[in-house]
Amino acid sequence: MMPFEYPDPDTPNGDRADSSVRGCALIVDDEPSNRRLLTLMLNREGFRTIEASDGQEAINCFADARPDIVFMDVMMPGMDGLEATRQIKMLAGIDFIPVIFLTALAESQSLMDCIQAGGDDFLSKPFNFIVLKARILAMERVRDLQRSVATKRQALSAMLEREREEQALAERVLSRAVMNRNVIMEQLILVQRSATIFNGDLVLTQHLPDGGLRLLVGDFTGHGLAAAIGALPVADIFHAMTIKGIDDAYVLAEMNRRLYQILPPDRFLAACLISIRGQGSELRWWNGGMPSAWLRCRDGLHELASHSLPLGILPELPAQELPQRISLSCGDRLLLMSDGLLEATNAQGQMFVNSGFQELLNAWEFGQPLAPALYAALDIQTAGMEQLDDIALVEIPLSADLFAAPLPVPRLLPHSGWAWSLALKDTSMCIQPSLEVALKPLGLLHGLETHIGTLETIIAELYSNALEHGVLKLESSMKNTPDGFDAYYQDRTQRLAEGCAGQVILDLRYEPSDTGGCVEVRITDSGVGFDLDENLAVSRDPHRPWGRGIALVRQLCESVTYSHHGARVKAVYRW
Repeated sequence: MMPFEYPDPDTPNGDRADSSVRGCALIVDDEPSNRRLLTLMLNREGFRTIEASDGQEAINCFADARPDIVFMDVMMPGMDGLEATRQIKMLAGIDFIPVIFLTALAESQSLMDCIQAGGDDFLSKPFNFIVLKARILAMERVRDLQRSVATKRQALSAMLEREREEQALAERVLSRAVMNRNVIMEQLILVQRSATIFNGDLVLTQHLPDGGLRLLVGDFTGHGLAAAIGALPVADIFHAMTIKGIDDAYVLAEMNRRLYQILPPDRFLAACLISIRGQGSELRWWNGGMPSAWLRCRDGLHELASHSLPLGILPELPAQELPQRISLSCGDRLLLMSDGLLEATNAQGQMFVNSGFQELLNAWEFGQPLAPALYAALDIQTAGMEQLDDIALVEIPLSADLFAAPLPVPRLLPHSGWAWSLALKDTSMCIQPSLEVALKPLGLLHGLETHIGTLETIIAELYSNALEHGVLKLESSMKNTPDGFDAYYQDRTQRLAEGCAGQVILDLRYEPSDTGGCVEVRITDSGVGFDLDENLAVSRDPHRPWGRGIALVRQLCESVTYSHHGARVKAVYRW
């Protein structure tokens, strides 16, 4: 190998570089001549240098100066280069400080020992300037890459910490703003486990005006703030409408409408809604995308299976997917759960639904709790395993302790009449009013009990006519064909989802008499009206597949009168 030769300092190529541009280099060698030679070479490449003659001195220099690169001799008296490198790498921690071994050894095992000690490259003696430059450039590239990775790792850690803080905030928001309004939680057997800080499973309870209980168990897609954003409006709607006694179907419709507005397309709420009447004789249930709930009665198990889409997927819930009913008796127990329970895996990858759940369910005895046995089996199932989904389990003993005293319902004096008005504006128009839901809490159904079904039909037809033709300006002629029917209702759904502007006002006036009574229904919409002559002709044509609703209303009522070009209608129902 040719000995190193220094360029002439008087030539342009012999200019010495600034000896601090590229950082600090630590040279460790017990031979002063080797240290001097490397110092001159590294100074020329822009390094500031410090020197050490043995391993211990090298460790001390590293701790004091924190160099950017280390050149380490292998064979030295006292502490050799291998041990010194191990300790230097420990001092460096996560920082990448390249160590280049200076060695004349060529044995494979010796080279392997250097790598295992923490060495990053080799420089053979005697030194070659070109090889030295190549080794330094290679190590600087690796160092720069490591620093870039470290910077990105720090940014990622900061982002994850912010995410953790957001999850903690979401958990506090849910527990304080949502869960604190729940009732009789101490009467339920509730198990909740979070896959992350925030639990995306939702459990809500509230008393109905008749003293009964309404319960919602839901499972949001996603976790953290994304789920909390949906949980807050759902809880507000649930509690406010339950306290007022609003019917299940309207509660579900309002939740669905709100979630459809605020959630992105890939997010929704699978939910199971349970309502139990105040006397505890009947259970109404609706299951949209949740695992089956189970009712343990004296005569066996009853499955309350999913029969509808989750909330927030469609702008309106399908009309045929209404809540269902089942009778109750004393001693019955109800079990609800999220899919995180059934999909909890063991070390063999088996889900709980296939490794013990069904056996426990089949062995459930009437009048006895099942949740403690399920909880114990779940602990065994998930021992040492990290679960990917939240888990919620709720068991309800259907006893008198669940119910509250019914709210007093005002009753009108015999033969007293009343007037009542309701205005629905903009997005509220998509919720069709129900007389029973609106008037029963006010005590206004006295004397109308046997006529409520007929009145609901009259109002439903007149209201739909005002909304669809008056406000939305839909043409009934679209329904002439089966495809037209579908296009008509798709157009209706789309216009409501886009946020139509307008209003529909419903006015009712009831006058009792000694022999019966009379209800006057007035509906006024903000539209420009429609062709009255064509509408009347259609309603009288039995061969038309549409327009028969108004004909039915005319048969039920004493009179039906349109005015203001069809934007106002008055129907008189008398008995």
